[in-house]
Amino acid sequence: MTINIPYGRCALKLSLPENRLLGILQNKMEPAKSISKLVLKALREKDVPFCKKKVLIVVPDATRSGHLKEILPALLKKISIPSRSMDIIIATGLHKKHTPDQLRRLLGFPILKRCRILQHDPYGKSCLHFGKTKYDVPAALDKRVLNYDFIISIGVIEPHLYAGYSGGAKTIAIGLAGEATINATHSVKFLDDAATNIGSLEGNHFQETLWHIIENISPVFSINTVNDPDGKALKVFAGPVKDVFKKGADFAKTVFEVEAKTKADIVICGIGCPKDANLYQASRAINYILSVDKPVVRKGGVVIVAAELRDGIGESYAEKRFYEELKNMRSAENFVNHVRIKGCVAGEHRAYMVAKALLDYKVIFVTKGFKNFMEGLPIEYCENLSDALQRAEDVVGKYAKIYVIPRALATIARASHAN
Repeated sequence: MTINIPYGRCALKLSLPENRLLGILQNKMEPAKSISKLVLKALREKDVPFCKKKVLIVVPDATRSGHLKEILPALLKKISIPSRSMDIIIATGLHKKHTPDQLRRLLGFPILKRCRILQHDPYGKSCLHFGKTKYDVPAALDKRVLNYDFIISIGVIEPHLYAGYSGGAKTIAIGLAGEATINATHSVKFLDDAATNIGSLEGNHFQETLWHIIENISPVFSINTVNDPDGKALKVFAGPVKDVFKKGADFAKTVFEVEAKTKADIVICGIGCPKDANLYQASRAINYILSVDKPVVRKGGVVIVAAELRDGIGESYAEKRFYEELKNMRSAENFVNHVRIKGCVAGEHRAYMVAKALLDYKVIFVTKGFKNFMEGLPIEYCENLSDALQRAEDVVGKYAKIYVIPRALATIARASHAN
């Protein structure tokens, strides 16, 4: 049986014997034909006091399939306020700021021509501190949010390793947060909390903290999209941010969560564009598969991740810090114990999560032409899927059972039993 594994904007082909393939874990739904119509439909009956207000539109950066070139024109047509009363800010979190060309590809030239575009800066005096949240997290946000009467957040509701699902408050609470806030929310206290987990919303202290943070700013009207695993829009939700997130997350669960009847020896996964751009982003696939309450691969098994890594290790401080921690990691167990004693900051937290996975599983990356930075890491790598599968079989046996997860960052796969 030949299977296509997403890889950048293309796919890698893999042939597997049908008697070894336990299944392809994904949900299939029919995407919408017009996202603009979805947006206008979602906005049609919403009574939002946009008029005569100074409005800030908060949008996700290029690591999310936010459909901004379709959503923003439809939104601006609906609200009809002068350009001078409206700005757009890119919620980058700790990611690198976008270049002019990246902004054009993200927003489209008509939006760049019409609106003033701001980019978040998480460092130093750019953020205002509002004290601490219930869970002792410093609440720091881009101080420019106070210059506006009304805030519109545009987000994507999809699986998230710590928040359970992204979207909702996260677009602002992390996307416009100060470095101290992001470091605190990605500390060991949250990362080792059993309720801070992919797909988990009930009792999730990370998710609760996001809502505590945005209590400090103007009312937020939200437009959130739920995409299918290929990044195509399925539904758009609009309204007060809490209402939107509740309805959107309930729907998202039907899209992204799948159950497997048994556990495999090997999981082979893809990611696809834009989220396999660099090692930091792509490494999340490891934990999307292994950090759920009932992983679909048995302990001692192997996870193979196909990722293009066209941007190498990434360019932000957090991405470079992650790579350096991996490069210097001599023992996953020692690294985990070290971090639990001294704590971690953004970037280190990603290395910590990878190290926790490596305690019980083997991970192999499949990427072409990047030997220069993959060598010496605790993650093995191959240049093709066949070689990676051969290495996995050396670990778990040549008749090992296999699951394929085509879009690892858009799938929450759980085994129906824990053993």
